[in-house]
Amino acid sequence: MNTYDSILLAPLEERIETDSVRIIQAKAEGKKVVGYFCPHVPEELILAAGMIPVRLAQGGDIEAVTAGEDYLKADSCPYARSCLGFQKQGNPIYSNVDAICVAYTCDSMRKNQEYWAEYLGVPSFPLGITQSHDRLRSKTHALDYFKNELNLLASRLEALSGQNITSSKIKQAIRINNQIREQLWRLFEYPVDKRTPIEWRNVFRIAQAGFTMDRLLYLNELIKFNKQLAKIRPNKSIKDTRPRLMICGSIIAQGDNKVLDIIEQAGGNIVADSICTGSMFARKRVTMFGLAGNPMDALAERYLYNIPCPFMTDLPKRLGRIVKIIRDYNVAGIIYYSLKYCDTWRAEFKAIRDVAQQKLATPTLLIEAEYSPADIGTIKTKVEAFIEMMEGR
Repeated sequence: MNTYDSILLAPLEERIETDSVRIIQAKAEGKKVVGYFCPHVPEELILAAGMIPVRLAQGGDIEAVTAGEDYLKADSCPYARSCLGFQKQGNPIYSNVDAICVAYTCDSMRKNQEYWAEYLGVPSFPLGITQSHDRLRSKTHALDYFKNELNLLASRLEALSGQNITSSKIKQAIRINNQIREQLWRLFEYPVDKRTPIEWRNVFRIAQAGFTMDRLLYLNELIKFNKQLAKIRPNKSIKDTRPRLMICGSIIAQGDNKVLDIIEQAGGNIVADSICTGSMFARKRVTMFGLAGNPMDALAERYLYNIPCPFMTDLPKRLGRIVKIIRDYNVAGIIYYSLKYCDTWRAEFKAIRDVAQQKLATPTLLIEAEYSPADIGTIKTKVEAFIEMMEGR
């Protein structure tokens, strides 16, 4: 962490530490808390229902994984197992949600939806998502299906909160979240410049802080960050010669720092990402054409077509986005992070490796990992060799 980063992030780190206290206090005041795992879930609906949205995206804890094996078998991905394990262990955020919303993506997360309700006694609201991402081939029926799913979710949230979700409330939530996306995207754009005053690793930390922070408070913090960074003039005589890397693949949850730490220690410089806990949230705003527009239509359009997740069928669109990021951020190499048993993301590796090599001569390294420290040595050896290879090019 450079000097600029440490100064800017210090207040945010303090707020993160008190998030669980804020949530517990809010519940004591009678407010409802709704958790969700996947960024396909529109938290605008949770806000419009007068409840507190929190993204349940913690990981890296082998004890939580082990606890989750009481429900999911050991060859399920460690993130999915830990989602159940954290709640069972009494994690202060996971154990204080009044309900969860689960997007139907991979099989392990579908089972999370069932088991939270069946075994943990937490109301669980499913959100069905179409498998086709091709606008021209499936736009009408895909959007119609997804809008119907959002309406069902809204009715369940209304029943939980006892409040009506109105168009005006949804629009207000959209405005707040669009401002958050705009401010956060500015931060993710800084590493395009080789003399950036803030590194991707710390922008990523800021993005993760937003999973549990109060939305208006988080927006104000982001505005402060951007104003402070705009005043910084990095020393142009200092050139960062570290290999510029992109990280993509499976979810990198809060606390799952192993691979990021190894890359940093080996002398690599992550400048861009394509992961669902990173820049994907900020990439596209909810488009509202005037105040007369139907906000549910706008939410469906944005949340269905923003995130090209590999559980969907549109591989060419995902590959095109990877190529664009490589070019825009002058990426020298890709670290492809695949959680063990995450078949959905693991299956994409060959296609991404091939298109990056064939179109841009960009090498790709596959890292498969669990939440155990047992694989640190192996991962370290692979990453160090990969970075040495790029330094010698």
